[in-house]
Order: sequence, then structure tokens, then C-alpha cells
Amino acid sequence: MLADTNAEDLIFTPEQASNAGTAYLKGKRDKTALAIPLGLPTLDKTMLPLLPGELISIIARPGGGKTGFMMRWARWWANQISERANAENHIVVYATWEQSVEELHSFMVAADEQLSVTNMARGEISDDEWSRILRSGVDRILQPLWFIGHSLERRKKRPAMNVTTLAGALRKIEDDYGKIIDMVFIDYLQRIPAEGRVESKAIATSDILDRLKDGALAFGCPFVVGVQARREVDARDEPVPGLDDGQWTSNCEQSSDKVFSLVRPRKYRNEGEKFLGRDVVGSNQMVISILKQKMGMDNVHYWVKFDPIYNRLDELEIRQTANNGRWNTEKR
Repeated sequence: MLADTNAEDLIFTPEQASNAGTAYLKGKRDKTALAIPLGLPTLDKTMLPLLPGELISIIARPGGGKTGFMMRWARWWANQISERANAENHIVVYATWEQSVEELHSFMVAADEQLSVTNMARGEISDDEWSRILRSGVDRILQPLWFIGHSLERRKKRPAMNVTTLAGALRKIEDDYGKIIDMVFIDYLQRIPAEGRVESKAIATSDILDRLKDGALAFGCPFVVGVQARREVDARDEPVPGLDDGQWTSNCEQSSDKVFSLVRPRKYRNEGEKFLGRDVVGSNQMVISILKQKMGMDNVHYWVKFDPIYNRLDELEIRQTANNGRWNTEKR
């Protein structure tokens, strides 16, 4: 997936390396270098910003909130672009192998207008809600969030989607539309088909993850990929996916610069029961765990509120850190 290069592009003299490093640190100091936070202030105090060329893996079981989490992040950064000076050609790209573009649009409208995704899917939409949907659609046109994927309207024209066609679509967005891609979201790893002869699903999935890391380097922006966790996670006393829990792949730790996991405690506990030492309250709690980040704190859990009906995610400002096998809980 790497762009065409010659050997000269890979070589740095000591002077060139020093100049590049100094310019990078100056950009960090002056706050001019592209560094993308998550948009959840409490979590951003611990998580280091995303940098160009990084691969970020989000591990969760089915129904764990991968799409909702990544959509919120994509839209938040798109809104930041809209408010940034001299960023009119910058965009975020969301590539989906799961939901159609129409479904993703419904998720965004539901979050913006506090509408039920379930009712919208059933067509139970009042006149007032329809007016709000149309208004939200106009707002979406102005948001620099592009999509790569399939559409119910274009289903007869749908080309095969794999890593190679993803790279081609991203290059077309850059070359033909003149856009600068700040960030790419990929939903999700295990749905991406292998190319060529496949020895095993595990080898193919690990190879795809490695190629996505190459893609992040080639396009010079962070790639965020959803990763489905294997079902064995559900049988644990504390079913929080770990670094090696990706289905058909155990190399998230090796290939990724940052790794998060998501889990919804109510899926495993009744009201009032303990999860990671805290009471489960309601059905909308979610735990975001930082499993890996270079040069930063890991093994940290953040509790947030995730509402699947309205597809909204908000902070609860609760952080847990490990200490001698016990969890320290603090209000931020």
C-alpha cells in the first residue's frame, strides 16, 4: 500500500535528520504540528495526541461500540477542521466495510438531533423530526467528513473493497479532488477481504493490519482501525479485551502505535454489580481502556456514557489505574 518511492527518499544524512527532528519539536512547541486528540478532555489528559503515520487499533466485542466511538471521533475532528484557519481543503475520511453510507448518516442525525436510531430505521418519523433531519442534512454537507464504502443506492455498481482499492480511493481524493487527508477511520479490520492466495485467516488478517500501518505512513496521517475481539473474552471474570485479543490476529501490539479497547459493563453485569471494582449503573456505561501508547501511560480505564439509541458518547470523568493488582478510582 506504500506510495511509489525511490531509494533516495528513504535516506537521511545526519544534518537532514537533525533538521527534521528540530522542525518536528518546534511544531510541537508552537502548537502548529498536526497532533490529534480524542475530543474527550479527561481522556486527552492521559492519551498522547495522534501523529501522522500512526496506526491506532480499537478492540471491542460485537456491540461494544466500535462504530459509535469512531464516528464520534471522526466527526469531532471534522468539526475542529471547520473551525481551523487555512484548513479549507483538509478532511477526515471514514471507510466502512459494514454499514452503508445511508446508515452512517442516520447515526449522525440521531446524535445531532436526539432522535432514536431504532425509530428512524422503522420509518417512525414525525413531521417535526423530519424537519430536524433535513436541517441536520444541510449541516452534514458543510462538514469535511468524506466516506469510502457502499451505498444502498449504488448497490449494483459496488466495486470490491480491499486494502488496494482503499489506497486507490484515498489517492483519488487527494489527486482528483485536491484534498488533504488529516485522518482515516477504518470500520473494521476483520471485514476487509484478503487479496491473492490465503494460507489462513490469521495470516491474512495480520497482513492486512501491517498494510494499514504502511498506508498510514504512505499517506502521512493517522489510521484508526476497528478490531473485533475474539469471543473468548466474554468468558473472563473481567471481560476487557487485551492487546492480543483481536479475532484472527494477535499482532495489534506489534503493528499499532496506540491500542484502545472498549467494553460495555451492562452486557456482563446486572444493575449494582461490580465491574472493575465499580458499581454498574444503568445500561449506558462504557469503559475505554488505554492498552498501549508509546511514551505515555497505559493500563488505564476511563468510564464514559455511551447511548446506543441516540448514538452519543459523553464523559463521566472517572479514571482507574492499576496499583498492585487493585484498581484506584478517581474523579477527574
